[in-house]
Parts: sequence; structure tokens; C-alpha cells
Amino acid sequence: MKLYGSDLSPFVQRVKMQIAAKGLEVEYLPPPGGGMKSEEFLAINPIGKIPCLVTDSGMSLPESEVILEYLEDAFPKPALRPRKPEERAQVRLISRVNDIYVGPAMGKIFGLMGPGKDPEAIKAAIADVNTALGHLEHVLTSKKHAAGNKFSLADCTITPSLFFVVKILPVMGVKAPLKNFKKIAKYWKTREKDAVTVKAIEEMTAEMKARFGM
Repeated sequence: MKLYGSDLSPFVQRVKMQIAAKGLEVEYLPPPGGGMKSEEFLAINPIGKIPCLVTDSGMSLPESEVILEYLEDAFPKPALRPRKPEERAQVRLISRVNDIYVGPAMGKIFGLMGPGKDPEAIKAAIADVNTALGHLEHVLTSKKHAAGNKFSLADCTITPSLFFVVKILPVMGVKAPLKNFKKIAKYWKTREKDAVTVKAIEEMTAEMKARFGM
């Protein structure tokens, strides 16, 4: 299999984390032809976005959520989806809250980075991030991992988003972005003890430094 993507993409990283947790052999490549809109990459994925997984049969799968589900179905062990319906729903809920609230709120922050931005717009965007983190705080468990005592797809989903929270908000003047969110702050510290999440954080840090000097 081949996975096309970029290390700084949170959507790519969630797939890479799943692949690492399952111990799968997947070739990791940047989009060919110089970018996501190149003729070469559009021939693989006409949507022109990353990640895109090409299976061993040659099927191209875009959209991270679809890729995560495919890999769980195709390679069920070790399982990153719990067996019990309520536990599986917890994983999906955490991922959904991340994608509906945390991700879009941080997207506003990215658009406000740089000189000459409206201070009131920045203040409002930071407030939106705090609201989103409050939602995540509510659905996060207080156990070893995001949705319980086992590593799951929820960890794959929220770790890259929280990376941006802790790295980008201080640039916007928020000194301790997780201080009001005890469960999230505790969870983030545990990521330093998990090999899969440590690797993802290191990759994102290296790519951010290479591209933006941060």
C-alpha cells in the first residue's frame, strides 16, 4: 500500500498513527508532480487532497475517515475500535467533537496568524477554540488514553489537533492553552509516554520547523 500526504497535515497524521499502531507496511510518499493539484496526483485522487491511500489492489481511497475505517476492516488486529457499542460510540464521539469543533476553531486561528490582524478577531477566535476544547474536555475520559485504557482511533484523531493547540496558541499570546482543561492537559502529558503519539509529534514538529521556522 501507499499513503500520499504531508507530515504536518493532521488528517495524514491520524492515518499514519493508525498504521504505526497496527504495524502495517505502507510506503509513505508526498503527492507526485510537485503538489496536490498536479496532473500526476489528480490522476490518483481527483479530489486533490491528502491523505490518499492506494491499496494493494490499486484502489485509491481519499478522506481520512474512510481510510481509518478501511484499515480497521482490512486489518482488524490490533483493533483500534472497541468491541462494546458504548465504548465504540465513545471513540466516535471524541473524534466527531474534534472534527466539528476543535479542528474548525483552530482553522480560524491559522487564518489570523501574521502581522496586521484584527486583535478583536483574534480574541474571538481564541474564545472559539476554548469553547471547542470545553466540548472535548467533556467527552474525553480520564483514563490512560482518550477513550479508555486502550489506544484507539480517538487518539489518532485528537493528538494532531492538540499539537496545533499547544504549539500555535502561545504564538497568538495564550501562554498556557490547556490550563483550564484538566483532563486534556493530563492527556497531553501522557502522549509523551506513548511511542505512536511521540513519533507523530516529532514528525509534525520537524515539518513545522522546516516550513515555518517554528
